[in-house]
Amino acid sequence: MKEKLTRNIELKILAAVFAVILWLIVVNIDDPAKSIQFSGVEVQILNAQELDKQGLCYDILDDSNYVTVTVTGRRSVIEEISKENITATADMKDLTSMNTLTIKASCNKSANELDSIKVNEENVKLEIEKSVKVTKRIKVETSGAPAEGYILGSRTMDINQVEISGPESIISTIEMARVVVDVSNATSGVSASVPIELYTDNMEKVDTSRITINVKNVNINQDILYTKDVDVEYEFYGEPAEGYAAADEALADVESVKICGRKALLDSIATIYVYGEKLSIEGKQTNTKFSIDLDDYLPSGTDFADKSENHIATVTAVIRKEVYIEISRDVKAVRIEGLPTGKKIEILDDNTYVKDGVFRTKIYGLSEKLGAIDVDKVPITLDIGGYMAMNALTELAPGIYQISPYLGSEPGPHFEENCKLHVRISDL
Repeated sequence: MKEKLTRNIELKILAAVFAVILWLIVVNIDDPAKSIQFSGVEVQILNAQELDKQGLCYDILDDSNYVTVTVTGRRSVIEEISKENITATADMKDLTSMNTLTIKASCNKSANELDSIKVNEENVKLEIEKSVKVTKRIKVETSGAPAEGYILGSRTMDINQVEISGPESIISTIEMARVVVDVSNATSGVSASVPIELYTDNMEKVDTSRITINVKNVNINQDILYTKDVDVEYEFYGEPAEGYAAADEALADVESVKICGRKALLDSIATIYVYGEKLSIEGKQTNTKFSIDLDDYLPSGTDFADKSENHIATVTAVIRKEVYIEISRDVKAVRIEGLPTGKKIEILDDNTYVKDGVFRTKIYGLSEKLGAIDVDKVPITLDIGGYMAMNALTELAPGIYQISPYLGSEPGPHFEENCKLHVRISDL
């Protein structure tokens, strides 16, 4: 038996080896080993918060967080694997003194059937530095200009400052947080969500890829206002001392101003009127100067177009002693106004102002005003309706009344004090 087993032993061994080789050839022809490479696999940094706890941050150097992963295994297994199945990680807990992290690769599909998973780089290289946080006020600027006749008005924004954190080497260069609103040719308010940009003191834009900003955009409402030039008129309050008069027009160093507001509102405004006790000339006998803040007289809903200017007006009331002229007119020249229906009126002689049907009196005023009066044509008026209203009369009973005449000329000149005409009212 032993002789049969050992007979031709060399041939039997050779046949066994040949059988194994043949089996391997058949296997590899049917499902051979294969390697595949996946490039650009991003390395995930695990436990990055470990640096945050220490007030540090990192930057990846030389794009070392992108590697090529080579996977080896049977062809039938390899062909079922894609880049999405490959994961490369580096754990911040394993940070070395050389500021590197060991890269580990894995596959989430058929991992037990793979021969190997290798990466072309062993480490992620890091730069470690202090992390800091700053707060910057947001500076708002505009580009372009509103349409002609319009200016920038007030502005509102949902936030006015921004928090920025990141590497000290970058944060220390940030001088300004800035947003720019385009108002080109605008005739109404502009609302926009505007991105925040960071700049150095040399107005170089800061790369924000390595820093964190708590907000990215600012919501801004920029008002656009219409402008208009309007006159300023001054009206004095009260009367100068007896025997004195003020010139009609004030002497003022501000006669017009440019205001702004809604166009519909400004279209209805032509003049700003300055009046009241701040311009009181009551009892004055000499020229009187006033300093008036025009802000107090702006119509509601308007403002000055140039807020940097001083809008204080210096106003002077020219006050001089009155002179007089004498007039004589037939009482038939006196015009009667407001006489009730069914009544008639007769101007009587009183031997003071009227004698033999002639009205004689003095007209007082400033010389330049009196010089413009034609004493033969000066209009003299008796306002009966006005007299009744002043005395709360609803009816005018027949009788004799004393009524003050008034001049129907330009403002200023007036009859002498207590000048009255005696008139008889009777029924028709």
